This record gives sequence, structure tokens and C-alpha cells, in this order.
Amino acid sequence: MFRTGLLVKFGIVRITSSCSLVQTSVKWCSTSANLFLKQTDSKTDEHLSSEPAWVKTPLDKQIFSASDAKSLLMSVEHQNFDGRCAINVVNILSRWVSEGKFTVSDFQKLDSKAKLEENLLKGEFSVGLFGTLQALKGLLLLGFKPNSKVVESLENEILWLLRKITLGQHLLVMDYYSQMQESARHQQVIKEVVSNVQRRWVEIVEAKDFVSLFKHAAHFNPKFIEKMEDVLVELVQGFSQEDQTKILVILGATQRRSTPLLRALSYHLNKRSDKLSVRLAADILFALHRLSFHDHLLMERICNDLVTQLTPEVKSSTIGSLLTSLGCLDAVCDWVNHNWTKVRYQDVLSLTLCLAALDFLPSCWEPLWEKMSVLLRQKRVSSDLSKFIQLDLAWSLAVLNHLDLETGQSVLNDEFMGELLGSIPANNRGVQMKLNQVWAVAILKKWDLSRLKTALPFTFNTPATANQKPTLNQAVVSALSNFIPSGKYLREGGQTRLGIEIDAECIINDKGVPFPLADYDDGKELPANSARVAVIVLNYKDLCKGKSFSTGAQALRERLLTQSGYRVVTVKHTEFDPRDKLVKKVQYLEQLVKNALSTTRM
Repeated sequence: MFRTGLLVKFGIVRITSSCSLVQTSVKWCSTSANLFLKQTDSKTDEHLSSEPAWVKTPLDKQIFSASDAKSLLMSVEHQNFDGRCAINVVNILSRWVSEGKFTVSDFQKLDSKAKLEENLLKGEFSVGLFGTLQALKGLLLLGFKPNSKVVESLENEILWLLRKITLGQHLLVMDYYSQMQESARHQQVIKEVVSNVQRRWVEIVEAKDFVSLFKHAAHFNPKFIEKMEDVLVELVQGFSQEDQTKILVILGATQRRSTPLLRALSYHLNKRSDKLSVRLAADILFALHRLSFHDHLLMERICNDLVTQLTPEVKSSTIGSLLTSLGCLDAVCDWVNHNWTKVRYQDVLSLTLCLAALDFLPSCWEPLWEKMSVLLRQKRVSSDLSKFIQLDLAWSLAVLNHLDLETGQSVLNDEFMGELLGSIPANNRGVQMKLNQVWAVAILKKWDLSRLKTALPFTFNTPATANQKPTLNQAVVSALSNFIPSGKYLREGGQTRLGIEIDAECIINDKGVPFPLADYDDGKELPANSARVAVIVLNYKDLCKGKSFSTGAQALRERLLTQSGYRVVTVKHTEFDPRDKLVKKVQYLEQLVKNALSTTRM
């Protein structure tokens, strides 16, 4: 059984030619007599390799070597100080601000600030696109307003550079500008970038450019983005496995669900012979989950690749990432069980929620639960979990049949529920449903809830699908009414006394004879050989992908109904077709009811 986090890293390494020359000379000097020469050359090599590419003149070296703002701004008085030098000074000052070595207030007090601004207003920067973008970001970090003349001077330089840079560099500008506050000139730059990209779209051929394009899709014409998705379908075959994954991840992050593109990506990822790494597998599963795109073959391939790579060297954080999107749980749980000392609390929490979501217990559950229960109990008091997570944890333990009195009472109290319900919109059905189910567990276990003043269960006045019930539910109730008359004998929808939602309810004996529901609503004993029957309709969202098993929420609902005295009839969308002939549907439901009546109550 399986169920369907976002990490893209870029690195740039610069190697200077001077470095390789020094290394060659040191390698050639191999006698002990030249030891001092080796050390000297080594230091020279280290010094040269540490200097950035923009250090070309003695003034540049003075700027680069400055250790504080005072010595740095002495360079402003130099006769050769120009716009290029001003850019480099701004970049150094902004870096110091980021590192905490310098403050914006200190910068405002500097005497040389005005002269620095004067050189920035002159232009003639000659530092290229990347240096200009860095300086623009640095100016904002140093306290300049987005609409200031100094900032506009750099933005004018960027507008000029847009005429001669590559399309990939246009998208780099878009990346930088997405992190900045908007201004009139800011909008002008974005507009120019968008216009150039849409005009020169044929130049977009690299995966990283498509990633940037989809990341900023909101700025472009929707039809243009759709056209580029179609173009990408033809190009994706030639991309590396990692690039294909990056594209899938950005589609998931931006919720762009182009079915032809998703099918092409799934096909080519599954087709490749090289094994998916744990990181790539986690990224793919995250994207598939976000997009609700479940390619069965690709997911099986991912699970098979992962199982062989879950070694002790894998980090707990990676396991935690997998648990947010994957239900390859036997292998994951086995890893957690055998590498317990490396496991983080948040990953144990994720594992608990994941197991509950799927109502799945691994083969190593007993020894694993012994460790998990101790950690969860220890952390419950000291951890600063949100109210939502505390409720999710209690509810998950209820699904796994491990909810204890202390955990139950920690959420079934007036203070907790008051804070929780006060922080969410009124009538949040999901939260109220979980509280109802935890409360039902407590009632069935006969726990003492005498201190609880909040009225439970919460009642829902409208059906789960507020405007219109699903066709499947309507078809099931309609077919049931052919052998159990609706109204008096068949109640559609509603909740039980414990607040558990059902799709239909009736009282019927082993001969198929129904009884009026109203006659037994007050707790009156049922006739001999009869039982209350609760009908639950399980749609696509109620079953695990790949297997016809109920999700944790539905499994708990069925268990609570059974423990409340109901015989539960579950109608799965995989087995009941609303388009079938009426006779076939009625016969199928009659058999389900007979099977439920013949089973021994749990």
C-alpha cells in the first residue's frame, strides 16, 4: 500500500586560472630545499583563490581588503572611484549587514554616504547583470526605499541590460524581483521581462528556465504558459532525471495540472533505467501528492527503488519527508525500528499521523509501538505543539486503537476545545468530526468526562457536500428504497447518538423485514433477530490508492458504529456502479445487508 517534501539546490564554483598555475609550480618543486618556496606559493595560491573576479586594480584590492566600514569608505575619496567601485562597496556593506557586522543605522550616519550615492547616480557600473542585481538587493537591505533615485538608477541599468542578455538571464531578473517590494519602476522592469520572454519563447529550452517560468507564471498570459507546457511535453524526454524531477516539483508547488505534461513526465521518469535516489523519490512523491496525480506504475517504481536504499545512513529528516507523501510504510517502519536512536520526535509524530491516515499497522508494529509510545508520552508534556497537531495526534491514536485516558482527556476538556474552536472559522466540520470521534471513543470506553461542560457531539445540519450529494450516494439510497421503504423505515443521512455520520440507517430482521425507526429511537429494545444497520458510502477519497482499503477516518467510523451496536454496510465506489441496471444494484445491496446481519457483532 502506498500513498502519494520540495528541495532544489543550485551551486556555482569558480576556479581561477592563476590557481592552477601556482599548483603546477608547487608540484614541480619536490625537494626539501624548496620547502619554504612551497609554503610561500601555497599561501599565494590561497590568497589568489580567495579574491573574487572583480578585483582587478589596486583600488579594487583596497575595497576587498577593508575590514570595517571606515576603511572601506576611505576608497570613496580615491580619484578613480566610480560607479563600478560603488557597486562593490554596496555589496560588501549589505553582506556585513546580513552577517550582523554592520547595521543600517550605522550606514545612515556615515559621512561618505552622500558621495557613494552620487557615484551610484552617475551610472557606468560595468559589473554585469548579476553584480547589478546584487547591488539592487543590497541597497534595499541598507535602507533605501524602492522608489528612491539611487534604486531607480540601478533599475535603469537593468532595463538597459535587458536589451542584450539571454532569456535565461531574463528569468534570473524575475527571480530577484519576486523578493523585492513593488514600485513603479519595479513594475516596468517586470513588464519588460515578460514582454521579452513571450516574444523570444523559442529560446527557452533548458529545464531550469522552464522551472523559473512556471514559478512566475502569474505574471504571464495564461495562454502563453499553456503553450509552453505543450512545448515542454516534446522536450522533457531529453532532460536528465534530476531536471525532470525539478519540473514535476515546480508543477506541484504551483498547482499547475497539465495532464499531458504530467503523463509525459511520469512516463519518462518510469522509463529510465537508473535508480531514483531517496531525495528525488521524495520530491516526486510530494509533487504527485500535491497534484492528486497518481500514476500507479511510477509509484510502484518509486517504492521499489526506495526499499533497497533505506539503509542506516539515511537521515531521519529524509524519512520524515517521505512520511508526508508516501505510504511505503513497512520498509519505512522497519528502518525507524532499527535506527531508533537517530529518529527525531517530529518524524515519530509524522509516522503516527501517516499510519493513522491509512489505518495501517506494519509487521514490526509491536516492538516499534513500545518505543513510540514512550517517546510520545514523554514529549506530550514538554512539547509546544499547536492545538491542531494535538488533536490530530489524539485522533490518530484513536484510529490506531492506542488512545489512552490521559491523551483523550488532554483534548476533551473545555479549555482546550475553547482555544481550538476559537482559532478557526465557525463550524469547521473536519475539526468537529475528529472531536466527535475522540469523544465517542471515550464514551464507549466509559471514561470519566464529568468535568466536560462543552455539549458533545457536534451536530451537522447540512450534508458533507453542502450543495448537492454525490451521484453515488443518491444511487445507493435510491436502490435501497426499493426493498426498504424510505422515510418511515429508511432514514437518509444524519448522525448517531455518538455523533458518527452515516449515509442511511434502518432496522431490519434476518428475514429482510424492516421496522419503523421512530418506534425505537428512544432506546427501546429491538425485535428478536433484528439489528440496526448503518450504510456508509465510500467514494474515491475514502479509499487508499491502489488497494480497496478504507482510509483511517473511515475505518474508525466503521469501528465506532460497530461498537455502538450497528451492523455496518459499506458500499465502495469500486464495486457499486450507479449506471448498472436497477435489478443488479438492488441485488448487490440486498446481499450486503444479509452479509452484515449474518456476521457476529464485534
